[in-house]
Amino acid sequence: MNTNNQSSNSFAQHQNQNHHILKKLSEKKNLTIREVFDVVSDLLDGNCSDIFISAFLMTLLLKGENLNEIIGTVKAIQSKSMKISPSVNLPIIDNCGTGGDSLNTFNISTASALVASSCSGVAVAKHGNRSSSSLSGSADFFEYLGYDLDIEPNLIAQSIDILGFGFIFAPKFNPGLKNASKVRKELGLRTIFNKVGPLCNPCTNLYGQIIGVSDPSLLDIIPQVIPILGLKNAMIVYSHDGMDELSNSSKNTVVCVSLQDGGYSSNKIIIDPADFGMPKSTLNELVVKNKLQSIMETMRVIYGIKSNKSREHIVLLNSAAILLVGNTVDSFKDGLSIVKQSLDDGGPQKKLRDLINRYGDISKLDEAEKLL
Repeated sequence: MNTNNQSSNSFAQHQNQNHHILKKLSEKKNLTIREVFDVVSDLLDGNCSDIFISAFLMTLLLKGENLNEIIGTVKAIQSKSMKISPSVNLPIIDNCGTGGDSLNTFNISTASALVASSCSGVAVAKHGNRSSSSLSGSADFFEYLGYDLDIEPNLIAQSIDILGFGFIFAPKFNPGLKNASKVRKELGLRTIFNKVGPLCNPCTNLYGQIIGVSDPSLLDIIPQVIPILGLKNAMIVYSHDGMDELSNSSKNTVVCVSLQDGGYSSNKIIIDPADFGMPKSTLNELVVKNKLQSIMETMRVIYGIKSNKSREHIVLLNSAAILLVGNTVDSFKDGLSIVKQSLDDGGPQKKLRDLINRYGDISKLDEAEKLL
């Protein structure tokens, strides 16, 4: 058997496939789920050159990613990722946005995840990464406070089981994505990987998700992916001020997707925080100037230090949404009451200290607390 000929033929076949993919995209033709799955799988396995990765991501971006291309990418990433399956007897929820709003707000989703998990009725598997478009991502926040981003998957599942909260550092579970990291950084553009990030939580038994988007076109695409993810409930959220969170500085368009009687239904609603008696904020009250300020302001909300009511209110709004997706409450009004009580009782602060004490360096959290 001539292994050199086999290797040469395999390489030629691979090159022809890549050429076919780029030719289709350059002609503004959509790819099939299988075509995208195969390309992204090759990329994750380290079989694609930086030149091809750059060309693939750019031609796909310029054409515009459609539903099948999103699905193919999600399926490829899921097929290569490590998985966890917590055994906690509660609905497990994630709240993760696509980023890209470039508004430099503090860590709203991180604070909301901790506040919601401090209430009875839900567990949170918070999926996140270091910052790509904001001053501080959820991983930056936890790392600064002493959390060990490199802990093994079984310990994260344990954290969700014991504490009702776990932080899932995306690169740990999707090591193949490092093969595209150099190209993505040099491009400096938001590619399909940014858009599918929230759809790739490696927790196999998620009950529901809140998915924030800064691109309103995703309000039509992502709801169609929810059945493929097997979620029972989801909210896809876009605020009218461009934030990939529920905002208290504007109205919000939300697509609610739920599994009912064996089938999925969806409906689009407008959420106005004023309807819950929440005073309107301004974006200036929510933005921060640097990474340290982002971390400190996030901590101040979690610790119930009421130095900025607007920041507290937006966290409470997004925390209530987590309870709603988890079917713990029937309305935003009920959810707001519960999360506010937990915040006033110090529940989120205790949750954060328990997390770092078990899975990190508590001395770093102690030092950070001195800066509050």
